[in-house]
Amino acid sequence: MGSRERAWAILIVEDQAIIASHIEDVVKRIGGGFVGCAGRISDALNILETTSWDAALLDLRLAHGEMVYPVAERLHAHGIPFAFVTAWEGEIESAYKDVPVLRKPFGEAELEECLRALIAQVPQPAVAQQAA
Repeated sequence: MGSRERAWAILIVEDQAIIASHIEDVVKRIGGGFVGCAGRISDALNILETTSWDAALLDLRLAHGEMVYPVAERLHAHGIPFAFVTAWEGEIESAYKDVPVLRKPFGEAELEECLRALIAQVPQPAVAQQAA
């Protein structure tokens, strides 16, 4: 696999299964080697502690009003690029004002562009690190 077609690992934090499944399909179609999904913050934090990730897509507002900021904080601390995926119209915390936002509903082209921009920031894919 060339550097443009390397496999990479994407974490999806999304509480709507149909949206998470759609994102996963697009990730795999454009070269994602490993996809993890979580619908709750506690699950996402657990996954982050047990597996290496190249990038993440985070639904800003999850079920029961949970905001995804604890996951964003952990990703930021580990230097893992991420984008928010949301239909929420509220303000995003100022600490994350530079984080890309993919607004729902989005098209596949927009999702691919967002993913490629995140992956471009990754020096070596986590899939390769896990295989080493």
